[in-house]
Amino acid sequence: MKTEYTPDGIGLICNDSGLIIKVLRDDLGVDNGKLVGRTLSALFERQTIEKVLDFILNVKKEKIILDYPLSIHSGNKDSNLYFTGFFLEGKIWMVGLRSPSASLEFINQLQQINNEQANHIRQLIKEGHNENTKESSPDSYAFDELSRLNNELVNLQRELSKKNAELKRLNELKNHFLGMAAHDIRNPLGVIMAYSEFLLDETQDKLSKEHIEFINTINASAHTLLALIEDLLDISHIESGKLNLDLQNTDIVRVAEENISLNRILAAKKDISIKFSCNHRPIIISIDSRKIDQVFNNLISNALKFSNPGSDVNVYIRMEGNRVLTEIIDQGTGITPDFMDKLFQPFAKASSEGTAGEKCTGLGLSIVKRIVEGHGGKISAESQPGKGSRFYFWLPIKY
Repeated sequence: MKTEYTPDGIGLICNDSGLIIKVLRDDLGVDNGKLVGRTLSALFERQTIEKVLDFILNVKKEKIILDYPLSIHSGNKDSNLYFTGFFLEGKIWMVGLRSPSASLEFINQLQQINNEQANHIRQLIKEGHNENTKESSPDSYAFDELSRLNNELVNLQRELSKKNAELKRLNELKNHFLGMAAHDIRNPLGVIMAYSEFLLDETQDKLSKEHIEFINTINASAHTLLALIEDLLDISHIESGKLNLDLQNTDIVRVAEENISLNRILAAKKDISIKFSCNHRPIIISIDSRKIDQVFNNLISNALKFSNPGSDVNVYIRMEGNRVLTEIIDQGTGITPDFMDKLFQPFAKASSEGTAGEKCTGLGLSIVKRIVEGHGGKISAESQPGKGSRFYFWLPIKY
């Protein structure tokens, strides 16, 4: 008596999202009563998940996919199966077999499927196989092409990760070199400044007016370079993740007043008045007073730099709930709208020089932003060309 051939495999019904709602048959010992309610991805190796998702999408699109190879978890080992899937009555029906083109025999053995569904499925499978005998399956070609593209994407992602790691290493190397170069340049600049100031003090009555101007130019240029070097050192440390804050409970009003007092000397040279007010004192918060003083100095000196003689610069400090708001408002040249988006980027300069020819490095606001954000705060600006600017920042009140 001839024994009817029964191919080994697994039969499943899933919803249109790939969630298993019924196990029709399991000859491979995969189920153990745990598959229903889980996604198809639970059955397959991690590296084939993308192919599983492609299989689901294409079954829904093409209505039937034949002999699609996937590796499934079976017991303690992985088995390579050929899956046939079809989309029927809003559900995904799929069978996986050890050998290709055996899906029809397997369907005939599934007693759980009613006759109408079984007939419909058999017809779909026969039509699919007949189509494959006429010409190469476009689905198979599409899947192969999709697999190839997926592999290329994985390779590109791997290459991108390598490039990112290399860029990170080069950026760290750049910051290290920048810090060393800036540090080495600062010392001879200090010598140039000291000697030029000595010459100005000792030879005012001995040199011609032209020679005095030469020395003043040397001294001013050295000061500009030193400011740039200090900013480069700051930015290289910050970008290296070395923004070390010495947080202490400090009266921010006192820090602001001390800084304003120093900047009034510069303001007097341009006939600019600095006005200060606050709605509470003292305001004790946890800050690095030296770094916050750097923030005040940059914002106030910028306001003076781009203000016209005879105008005012207003500094306000206010407690607002659990934070402190500081505003620096000037009546200067203002900032064009197209520049506002890059205002806090390194080397961004709205103008190459101030209203009295003062130089700027384009690094100060970038450093200020990092310091404020390092304290858990935020900084922003508003401006109108010809009407002045308003810079403001919040710092959280922490004790």
